[in-house]
Amino acid sequence: MGGLTGSVIAFKEPLDAWLNPGLFHARASGPRLSLDAVTARFAKQEPKVRITYLVFGVPRGQAIRAFVMGRGLDYNEVFLDPVSGTILGRRMSGGCCLARDRIIPFLYALHFQLMAGRIGEWIMGGVALIWFLDCFVALSLTLPRARPFLRHFRQAWRIKRGAGGFRLTFDLHRAGGLWLWVVLPVIAFTGFAQNLDGPVFRPALSLVMPVSPLPLALAAARPRPNPLRHRLGADQLVAIATQAVRRGWHGPAGSLFCVDAFGACAVYFFEGPDNRGTGFGSPIVYVDDSDSDSGSSVLRIDGPRSGTVGDIIERLQFPLHSGQIAGLAGKIVVCISGMATVALAITGLMIWWRKRAARRLQKMRTRT
Repeated sequence: MGGLTGSVIAFKEPLDAWLNPGLFHARASGPRLSLDAVTARFAKQEPKVRITYLVFGVPRGQAIRAFVMGRGLDYNEVFLDPVSGTILGRRMSGGCCLARDRIIPFLYALHFQLMAGRIGEWIMGGVALIWFLDCFVALSLTLPRARPFLRHFRQAWRIKRGAGGFRLTFDLHRAGGLWLWVVLPVIAFTGFAQNLDGPVFRPALSLVMPVSPLPLALAAARPRPNPLRHRLGADQLVAIATQAVRRGWHGPAGSLFCVDAFGACAVYFFEGPDNRGTGFGSPIVYVDDSDSDSGSSVLRIDGPRSGTVGDIIERLQFPLHSGQIAGLAGKIVVCISGMATVALAITGLMIWWRKRAARRLQKMRTRT
């Protein structure tokens, strides 16, 4: 299941837009509104709903996406026209199940947590770790016992022409696993690292190399801001963040996430909504959201290659797992690897069943 859903979500943004043009495609023509104007018009339409995460770095003609909170809502995501500020649609992102507007976010949640919250994350993280270890067990099983070693090992990479039945299944399983072996352990390990980053991966990594404190932990340690404070608007926050990274990053600001209780916002920079992990990842700038006499301050900058070696290793897990580290080619490799994983699981089950049946038949013959 993880392989199949992973193949789909490798291209989740364009697939989601293709399935739901009414949500993703903006209708109005003309110059785009400022972010403050968009959020203000949304507030007039939904006065009791609060935006927590705004994805505004979208191509021309596409809708701005806002993740929202509020009491009694049956949705958590809103699509806004960037020219008029009109609400184009709403949905419960990550909700069950196969309706057109929910299927891609549903598959994404299913892939990472089985739609079971934190328990699901532990299950999928544990399965990914077992899969990672199994990759090495599988490699050892392909090593020939006969000599000469290299001649027999070369045969393991091939599918015998004209083979049928069990031999064809065996060759597909063995050769397919070998050709993808470099990719599969990486996908397995990074899946484990992402799902269990806080409880397992990050603590283990910190034992062997320095790792910087999480931004959330630093924000939580700050003095609680005055709830009546005057806050900076979205445009000001993005401008401050852009000024902070203008010399080291050429991509535009793409999204904004704020935690009112901490008085801080994170501005994410990326080339597009479906390319958030190209190369070593994208910068994140954390900004104090208060408009005070002393001025707003940049709290922290997490650049693609900034921080300790441990920070870079941790930050690389998503680009590697999604394939975005290599752009479109990487995502294609991840997509193919996911489908191949399903095929390896099926052929492996067929081989096991065939061998089990053969053993049972042998036992029956020895008894008679």
